[in-house]
Parts: sequence; C-alpha cells; structure tokens
Amino acid sequence: MKIRLSFLVILPLVTALTLPTSMASENDPTEISPLACPEVNTYTTSYKSKTTSKKTEFTHISSNNSNSTDSVTRSVQISHSATVNVGGEVSFKVLQNGAKINANVGYGYNSSKTLSTTWSVPKGTWKLTAGSSWVKATGTRYRTVPPCNIADSKTVTANYTYATWSDKVKQ
Repeated sequence: MKIRLSFLVILPLVTALTLPTSMASENDPTEISPLACPEVNTYTTSYKSKTTSKKTEFTHISSNNSNSTDSVTRSVQISHSATVNVGGEVSFKVLQNGAKINANVGYGYNSSKTLSTTWSVPKGTWKLTAGSSWVKATGTRYRTVPPCNIADSKTVTANYTYATWSDKVKQ
C-alpha cells in the first residue's frame, strides 16, 4: 500500500515533466514577428526637405532732408507660428530637427507679436520694412503594420517662424 501511494504521487510528476509543452517554436513567424519588428502599429515621421522664405509685414516710407542721421521707431506686428498639418508635436520636432533651423516660438503657437523696431535713416527717402522669416519643412508620416510593412503614408508639412527681420532700401 505504501509503495502504491508513492507511485501515484510520483507518476503525475514524471508525466508532467515529459509531456510536450505548448511553447512557440523558433520558426513560428507569428511568435517572432514582434521581436523582429518592434515598431509594429507605431507612426514614424521622416524628414525630406525644407524651403525658407521672408514675409514682409510692415512697410513705411521715411524721408530725411537733414544732413544728420535720423532715427525712426515703430511698433510692428510680426507673425510667429509653429504648426504641423499631421502628427502633432512629435512630427513637428522631427521636421524641425531635419531642417536644422529652430522655431522662435513653441509648438502650437500661431499669433502675432508686437515688436518695437528702430531704423537709422540717413539723408534721403528710404523704404523701411520688417517681417518674419519662415521655414516650410516637409516629410512623410507612415504607420508600420505587421509584418513590418509601411501603410497610411501621408505628406506632413511644418510651417514655422525662426526669426524677425528689418531692412531699409534707398528710394
């Protein structure tokens, strides 16, 4: 009786250790796919190119009939912006880093600021201008789907200001 009881306790233990388990094999593609492509179901933005431009937002004609230089100061409203059409702040930062030009305001800002600008005006008639410098950075935003394929590709565009400027040109 004692021998049978021991045998009954040991037999299930030995059987459990020798039965095959339901672990995935090394060649099972459904099990290794997440390891081979950890970015599945994530979005990625890649930088492509940039263009820069200037926007004139203030113009004034100033005349100085004196032989001494005059000073002209004006309050000027200048646009400031940092936006992207798809993907939010992460996409914006990828495009900004790719363009290698930093925005002069934080992401999401889209308004004007009033700046006091002073020009030195020698004798003559001068066209005084001021405005903002812009970057348009473009790239592609896509989603990675199993098994590491690209889907939902979209062109993404960031438009942002990076500087203000003023100038004078003799008329």
